[in-house]
Amino acid sequence: EDNAPLARRALGETLLTAAGGRAEAHAWLRLAAQAGDPHAAFLLGKALMGDAAGAPDDGIRGARWLGAAADAGHAGAAFHLGIAHRNGYGVPRDAAKAARWFRVAADQGQPAAQFMLANAYRTGDGVPRDEGEALRLYTEAAEQDHPEAVQTLAMAYRDGELGLARDEMQARHFMLETAHALKHPALRP
Repeated sequence: EDNAPLARRALGETLLTAAGGRAEAHAWLRLAAQAGDPHAAFLLGKALMGDAAGAPDDGIRGARWLGAAADAGHAGAAFHLGIAHRNGYGVPRDAAKAARWFRVAADQGQPAAQFMLANAYRTGDGVPRDEGEALRLYTEAAEQDHPEAVQTLAMAYRDGELGLARDEMQARHFMLETAHALKHPALRP
């Protein structure tokens, strides 16, 4: 109540998981976000997008808060805003904007964003088709134990895709790495 944004965010974040505390959580997070706390804006945006079971679903407001946090450089918010644009949730579907926000998060080392951006380059969805860039991004995500990226590399070696020659040894290696990554996946943004 003393206008401390970090305390407001901490209280709001705690209340997000409390039974019946969602409305109060949103109020505290909103106050912290309005005071310039990008992580509070991110948490509020995710909550409004229906990230948790039983959460109210307000995609338009959620996307606005994610946008504020992403504009402030929050990688997780940029990733989720990319997902919103890719799926047209709370914002119009726009593959180029999705790729732009995935790039912001990927450049900050977010493996899920690297994977999504790699998919975009692989198919030319919102960016020019570029298998070399897709391979680079899949590799970066795989190095952080992103299971889908590791599996994509295994299949690329198995099938000779993404400019890679067929290589059964590498395919088997990456399939084993996929099993490991599934047990120890990268953190979610």
